[in-house]
Amino acid sequence: MLLLHSGAAGGCPLKTYNSFRPDLVRPAPAATAAPQWAPDHAGFTATVLAEVLAGTAAVVDLRGLRDQPGAEQEAACLAALADGADVIIGGRLPNDPDGHRAGRPDLLVRTEGGYLPGIIRAYRLFDSRGDDSVTRVSPLARLAEPVDLPRIRVRWRYRWHLALRLAHYHRMLTALGHAAPGACGLLVGDDPIEGLGQVAAWLDLTEAALPLAGGQPHPDGLDQTSALERYDFEFARRVDLARRAEAGDVGPSPDLVPIRHRECERCAWWPVCRDQLDDDDLSLRISKSPLDPHEIAMLREVGITTVTDLAAADLDALLPEYLPRVDHRHGSEERLRLAQRRSRLLQQGVQLQRTDAEPVRIPGAELEIDLDIETSAGERVYLWGFWVTDRVTGESGYEQFSDFRILDEEGELDLARRALSWLRERVEGADALVYHYSGYERDQLERLARRCHDPLLEWAVGYSRERFVDLFPIIRQHFFGTEGLGLKVVASLGAGFAWRDADPGGLNSMRWFDEAVGGESAEQRERARTRVLEYNEDDVRATQRVRDWLRSLDAPG
Repeated sequence: MLLLHSGAAGGCPLKTYNSFRPDLVRPAPAATAAPQWAPDHAGFTATVLAEVLAGTAAVVDLRGLRDQPGAEQEAACLAALADGADVIIGGRLPNDPDGHRAGRPDLLVRTEGGYLPGIIRAYRLFDSRGDDSVTRVSPLARLAEPVDLPRIRVRWRYRWHLALRLAHYHRMLTALGHAAPGACGLLVGDDPIEGLGQVAAWLDLTEAALPLAGGQPHPDGLDQTSALERYDFEFARRVDLARRAEAGDVGPSPDLVPIRHRECERCAWWPVCRDQLDDDDLSLRISKSPLDPHEIAMLREVGITTVTDLAAADLDALLPEYLPRVDHRHGSEERLRLAQRRSRLLQQGVQLQRTDAEPVRIPGAELEIDLDIETSAGERVYLWGFWVTDRVTGESGYEQFSDFRILDEEGELDLARRALSWLRERVEGADALVYHYSGYERDQLERLARRCHDPLLEWAVGYSRERFVDLFPIIRQHFFGTEGLGLKVVASLGAGFAWRDADPGGLNSMRWFDEAVGGESAEQRERARTRVLEYNEDDVRATQRVRDWLRSLDAPG
């Protein structure tokens, strides 16, 4: 029986295809591979479900049946649906052989006329808006009772794959005759709302809020689609590929040639796919602002498969044929021209290129402070790092405020108050500027200030708007990088700075934080703390070094 689970429609098509090939055995993950950091979805889900159980009357919890035969699990879920349980936790829906679907949503919530599927993930879901956006949410104790949340919008751009999962479960409930009218789903994320706590966002699966899939028809001329429309399109393709795989269709075919993308990093099938790609393949070599799989596929159809091919291509001759086939993306011409620019620099061995002859102007002050923060898996700031340079005395040094615990909301705020109290005392009455690289630090400041309306945090937000200097827009105005313009790239290639850690990076620092908090031994925890602090110190020193390098570029003599 050909059955696909809820993640198939949003995942790589070749993963589905390879899984159904009778001639392939799924590879085991490499034993030596470093663990990839990820949010603690399991722990967060357990916490959310405990709150659901404590606050809702008629809850049927089916998690304890997971080790039982599938038929027994499905029968229990069907019985709970028939009995009209308010909430069903961990229910395995009966397989839908006609629709080729199988699945187990985290939640099934009864509303008027039927059930809504629910998913729980330790992700941020919401963006604050200054417009008339309204999002329906419900508290965990009253999941079937939505309220309107003004000036908040679901982050569809980043969470579209979860909307496809909800569409999958909605189709399964519809086949069973238990779907609520209106085609909605519930998504619980780690975005506590003042006065409500953790909430479930109500997603309208018919709203045209998702980007189109490559090749998806849009006869109305719209550049967005609904979760249901995109799901149906994507799922049908996976079913077709699974059928072809089962039938032994393994011959050369353009739609079966692998395309490297982010999912490959954690896919067991990647070694199988990698062997089929040229070392100069476009999807392998261009990692920053990469073309998406459909764009790559369309270029392959016209004979452009490698960086060398794209570098030599006549885009003006290519575009009339190419653009109508990639109209699912905004700015598809600019994206292709950017990829060609990177291809030509890669051919020349150039990684960082000055793009103009205009002087690079960096504001200066007598007291210059570089700022970098570190956040945990739950996006809580656990470390504020500062590099302080007194340009009058020539003295410099590192200051840090950290808390290596699993922080709750109040703990994060207490740490922020300590760091910002120090900052206010340091800059008060001084000719001072604070430098950072990209807008993350300011974004986090404003998030914390919105949460509690603390006078100190409000001062920090106001000061950041007047006296913070973001170096990234300055770099972007004057430079182009084949590997992007992140701090690691610019500081190492331009300013000649080297991090002490052999593998520095934001995701790695999150893993080190987990080790610093929960390592098996005191020695392991201390070693991880030292590694995080040294990494953060190197980040702020790198920002300072980049600033000095920029000032030296146009200095006389």
